[in-house]
Amino acid sequence: MLATIGAFFVTTRLKRSTPVVEQLTFRRYFSPNGDGRFDAALFSFRLRRTDDVTVAVVNRDGDEIRTLAEDVELRGGRRHRFRWDGRTGAGPVAADGEYHLRVGLRRQGRTVTSGLKLFLDTVPPRPVVRYVAPDSISPDGAGAANSARLRFTGPSRRARLLVYRTDLPAPRLVARRAIPRGETTLRWDGRTEGGAPAASGAYLLAVRAQDAAGNVGPRRLPPARAGVRGHPGLAVRYVDARARQPVARSGQRAEFTVRSDGRRYRWGVRRLGAGRALRDGSARAERLGLTVSSARSGVLMLTVRTGSHRHTSPFAFQGRRRERVLLVLPEATWQARNRLETNGDGYPDLLPEDPSVSIARPYAGGLPAGFAGDTSALVRFLDGEGLRYDITTDLALARSGAPALGRYRGVLYAGPPRFAPVRARERLRAYVLAGGRLAWVGRGGFDWTAQLTGDTLFRGRRPGVRALFGERLRYEPEAVPVAVLSDRTGFFRGVPGSFGPYGPLEESLRLPPGARLLASAGTGEERRAVVVYRLGRGVVARLGIDGIARAARNSPASARIMRRLWALLSR
Repeated sequence: MLATIGAFFVTTRLKRSTPVVEQLTFRRYFSPNGDGRFDAALFSFRLRRTDDVTVAVVNRDGDEIRTLAEDVELRGGRRHRFRWDGRTGAGPVAADGEYHLRVGLRRQGRTVTSGLKLFLDTVPPRPVVRYVAPDSISPDGAGAANSARLRFTGPSRRARLLVYRTDLPAPRLVARRAIPRGETTLRWDGRTEGGAPAASGAYLLAVRAQDAAGNVGPRRLPPARAGVRGHPGLAVRYVDARARQPVARSGQRAEFTVRSDGRRYRWGVRRLGAGRALRDGSARAERLGLTVSSARSGVLMLTVRTGSHRHTSPFAFQGRRRERVLLVLPEATWQARNRLETNGDGYPDLLPEDPSVSIARPYAGGLPAGFAGDTSALVRFLDGEGLRYDITTDLALARSGAPALGRYRGVLYAGPPRFAPVRARERLRAYVLAGGRLAWVGRGGFDWTAQLTGDTLFRGRRPGVRALFGERLRYEPEAVPVAVLSDRTGFFRGVPGSFGPYGPLEESLRLPPGARLLASAGTGEERRAVVVYRLGRGVVARLGIDGIARAARNSPASARIMRRLWALLSR
């Protein structure tokens, strides 16, 4: 803003003497940061009479910061201009703050200091999006929630709304909108730069603006997860569903929460890997109830569709017949890595990046992270071989009323439980020491602890000694051949001496204290990717190879190992 005064003076002798410096003008705010916007303060004034003048900039305490001219003759009645680049007499940029112009008139023996304030400001503004409502939208023109309303605080000069999608490997700018000056409440219509509806995902709405000194900020957008202020988060969701119970049971009503923005949707349930639906229909209600009857347990898939949008989510189904092996789905890990935004910070709610996540969430995109890899491959292999099992989830194991593990010959995790609830870990450890058999397939099993309280999973710790029982592990990122190293029990019977290549691997450098090695395979004696060992009265089998279950379809060696693993757990 331009500060103008017809005349000004401050004198050490006469408080009401005739003004000697007139028509001082300058911009009140400037930012000497080299960005090309208001990098210098430009002063302009007139003298009543010709004089030898010293012009300086002083701070609010009157201390001289920079001399702009010293004993220079300036003609009276003319306009004189001076420039301050914001630096002190010693060279560095002066500190942010309040400054004044001081003019010394040697011939008149007077010094006058402007009462007008000049502000040096190099701090960029930080507009904060205080809220976004609703917290999720479906911007396809149908239903009710097609746009989001947001309010921000901070300057609105040359402000722009910037929308970032954050559930990608790196955040990506997808939309930008100019904000009228003075407006702090606006709407985003859910459309990207090309005008298309935004894809399902997590979004962060940010505002960048310019302050009076020309600073543009925030400088960094989007902010890092830890630096988010306010509640700028928004989820774009068209249709999704989640099971309301840990395990659906044969002949009992299973209930699901379906979000479709009030639109009618089609639904169908099928067994993983099957083409024919067990049940299907259409509905509009948010709560969907259905009953499936079968003697065989397994993983069922619920698919809901509305328009061109669909969502498929797995859930555990316990059949009527009871079996000797318990298959555990790593649901805690699925929810820990579920890339759905619900807490308002604009980023997917993830462990360990966030302190906690809700387990009452549909899976973003449908399938949980990692499900399409070894988890679904393992379940398909078991079903294809006609191998029967009971089924549950590790979140169910962490709650009261979970099935007693002692009745099972073996427990098999369908995928590595990277995040394991403390209560489930304790039960599994006691089960093994008492004589049970436990196995899991893939890297990262029991990598982090987690605490389940109600519907919230809290981040625990990452033990220095890894895995459930205290193995020391290392990561091998390369795909390499794996060799049989030892076999006291016939675990590798019928398997070639070398198989693969496989990778990445998780290799055991040291077994848990008190463990007795029964069988192993890997890249060296101290680098065992597959280990079977006795601990207490039980047995632990860890197949630390990514892709070994997927390879069972085409690799006789992998299929043989999976069959021997089943034999170990079931007999």
